[in-house]
Amino acid sequence: MNNYLSIQNLSFSFDHTQNKHFFNNVFCTFKKNTMNFIRGRNGAGKSTLFRILRGKVEPIESVTGTALLNGHTYDLSQAEARHNFSNDIRLAPQKFDDMLADQFTFPQNLQLAGMPTYPGLTPFVPVTNIPELVARFGIDYTVPAGMLSGGQRQILSILMALQKSARILLLDEPTAALDDKNSAMVMAFLHDLLKTNKDLTILVICHDKELVNQYAKHHYYEIEIHSDDTRSIELLPLMKESTT
Repeated sequence: MNNYLSIQNLSFSFDHTQNKHFFNNVFCTFKKNTMNFIRGRNGAGKSTLFRILRGKVEPIESVTGTALLNGHTYDLSQAEARHNFSNDIRLAPQKFDDMLADQFTFPQNLQLAGMPTYPGLTPFVPVTNIPELVARFGIDYTVPAGMLSGGQRQILSILMALQKSARILLLDEPTAALDDKNSAMVMAFLHDLLKTNKDLTILVICHDKELVNQYAKHHYYEIEIHSDDTRSIELLPLMKESTT
């Protein structure tokens, strides 16, 4: 199935008592096992889109439309359907350090992330299958997470987000706090992650058009603001510089 995640006729309002849409009849499709970049100026609605995808809609807000994921259809106007849709969606937030226990090692943080919401009085389950794909990034599993580089901590936060079942991974500005070297490390890790997890699709909020141009394959998504202040999501081609 190529069209893995599809959003159709999405409309959203911050106040259902007013006839004012923020998103209006939005359509967008993300193919399975791809990394998709989403750009837009400040206030365009990138984080709001992620919040809707995670089912985080306030009672005063209004959302309508349909989501298709892995062959299932969800009515986004229904709270239960939004909850079911978001079950396999995970977010690694922009402030990734907030997820980490600096005094814990890499495996201990993964154990922490894998705990149920209401854990019993049982010890951590040992992590016996630390992903081999992180070995190439020089991560020392024996030291506290606070001693790792920014890129290595971001990789850890992503793997923590994936400790529970996920088909869609949302990344909010994953390289915003990183230098060029660590940004490249995280992007290389994400490409490797898609190679090892064929069921995963990644959506990345990114302000940096140069970064998008470097790491996106053929296109990216831009949130456009129209004259009536509504938003749409447009699929745009990359403007690759000529290498000749």
